Amino acid sequence: MQLLIYTPNLNSRKQYIFDFLFSQVLGINHQVMDDASTFSNYQGPKISYAPKALANEIHFKSYGLLDELAIKYQNLESINDDGYQVFFPVQSSAMPFDVFAASFYLLSRYEEYTNKGRDQHRRFPAKYSIAKANSFLYKPVVDIWAYRIKDILQKHFPDLAFQKRQFRFIPTLDIDRPYYFETEKFTRRILKQFKSLLKGKLKDPYDVYKQVAKWDKYYLTQTQYFILMGNKHQFDVAPSSKHPKFRKLLSKLANGYELGIHPSYESHIHQEEVLKEKQALEDIIQHPVKKSRQHYLKFNLPETFENLLEAGIKEDYSMAYADDIGFRAGTCTPFYWYNLKTECSTSLKVFPTAVMDQTLRSYLGLKPQEATEVLNKLIQEVKNVNGTFISLWHNESLSNFGVWKAWKPVYQQLLEEASSINK
Repeated sequence: MQLLIYTPNLNSRKQYIFDFLFSQVLGINHQVMDDASTFSNYQGPKISYAPKALANEIHFKSYGLLDELAIKYQNLESINDDGYQVFFPVQSSAMPFDVFAASFYLLSRYEEYTNKGRDQHRRFPAKYSIAKANSFLYKPVVDIWAYRIKDILQKHFPDLAFQKRQFRFIPTLDIDRPYYFETEKFTRRILKQFKSLLKGKLKDPYDVYKQVAKWDKYYLTQTQYFILMGNKHQFDVAPSSKHPKFRKLLSKLANGYELGIHPSYESHIHQEEVLKEKQALEDIIQHPVKKSRQHYLKFNLPETFENLLEAGIKEDYSMAYADDIGFRAGTCTPFYWYNLKTECSTSLKVFPTAVMDQTLRSYLGLKPQEATEVLNKLIQEVKNVNGTFISLWHNESLSNFGVWKAWKPVYQQLLEEASSINK
């Protein structure tokens, strides 16, 4: 049984959001058309998305955003709906707001094109987002809205089939500084005559790779590594790509993991840096690199993602805020990036990350036990919609060393909670 969706003036924005909600989230066999006559004659399940209904079909009233082909400031009026502050309100509709326009607005990161607010690292922060302003940052609202559409459809068309999806957990580790002792920068800071003594008596606290492998085996997870190769900027602390121990580590990790690139601090506006660093990693591991996450979560739209595509990147994991946890694009479902500048869907798949270790400790100022409670709630939000929970940790935050003393159990509890459904 096929769901027929009618909308006048079918365009790339509408096609994109219908595909995401109905195919990728709900798994419905559907067809979108702008032929009113064929739609009216269809006897199966159908809905319309238009300024007004054609007849007595289930009608979702359009607000107008998806009929535009320009990027302009949107005056977002919010209303309360089922406990949520939603935007693009409409009347005489199956839902009291334009769910398709609101979902597109969040997924495309429309507000990041029009809101010029940035932090000290020139990043768009959570505090300027519609999600933070409307208090839904900690909920994957696009997925929640999709399930509300499902409820409406099931009520009217009980025989309509939906593909059930499963909760997924992807733990990721960003490797900015692979070792605490064994880097050229450390050697320059510490008197060389003490280096052998330190190495002989102390285990390198950042060397957590065997422990991660044990966790992966026990929890049936597959950690995704992102490797920083840049070392030109003060915020880029990777050792030289010629460093023997660094090269040995990467080669060893590549035998059991698919390594991604962690483009350096200024790479978000310099494509040549992405290409150079990606090539350096590929030369060491002798495998193509297809996954990426921006260092410091720095990206500008559309330039950074366009550069990643040109560099051959297929998957990006940068969709997260540094200053807060939650769902930057409103979803916990991986989605293809829509380029608002060119008005087309692209082949770059975005994997939204829900939480970063530094956010919990540094930005939110949480203690370990408080962080665990926050993480458990966030994981449950994703489980409620059978989404994908992606965490961002660093090797140093697993060390139980320095400022990360007492934080290792937080990660272990995260693994326990997020992977328990897969046991």
